[in-house]
Amino acid sequence: MGIGAIVVALLAIGVAIGSQTNNGDSATTSNSADESSRLSDLARRDAADAFAIGDVDAPVVIIEYADFTCPYCGVFAVETFPTLFEKYIEPGHVRFEWRDTPILTDHSESTAIAGRAAAEQNLFWEFNHEIFVHTVAGSKDYNRDTLIGLAGRVDGLDVAEFTTALDDPALADAVRREGAESRSLGVTATPTFIVGDEVLQGAQPVYMFEQILDSQLAEDN
Repeated sequence: MGIGAIVVALLAIGVAIGSQTNNGDSATTSNSADESSRLSDLARRDAADAFAIGDVDAPVVIIEYADFTCPYCGVFAVETFPTLFEKYIEPGHVRFEWRDTPILTDHSESTAIAGRAAAEQNLFWEFNHEIFVHTVAGSKDYNRDTLIGLAGRVDGLDVAEFTTALDDPALADAVRREGAESRSLGVTATPTFIVGDEVLQGAQPVYMFEQILDSQLAEDN
């Protein structure tokens, strides 16, 4: 079975599990050893990847499939990610990789392009924070001027360069390619996470990530 088919199957299981829980936004899956190995293969571990943060050789990689206009992605970014960063990423236990998954709104693609415009200046994660704070606040405004204004909040970001990059067809093509790749893996809802060798869906509380990460890190030792 190809890796794409494996992820599709696991996500389908996750949705079924999630529909039986109190939180329909969430699900975890159990994987065979072969499936787990293939899920781990989705990690890029590229030291030059502007969309990744953490030690390239960290024992566990979390991949997030997300959309900047997704409120649940915003909740994760604002409430959960800081704890994961402090406890796991900064000490070198976990690497975190982002995947554009522009599937929710008419602004999904343009906001993803904006993220890539910030990444051109190696400030993706700083812009990521600013736009998700904006999303969590409940705003539906992602017009060009708003995105430029959010970029202006990022220390060290050249706003003129960012603005020019918003019209770069290469960035738009990259967003579409990665979005197509996400969909080919069966990602139809955001946020979706691959946490090492497990799939986790929805705006999960931090303890859900801690349980999975602690278990996987213990196995690695």
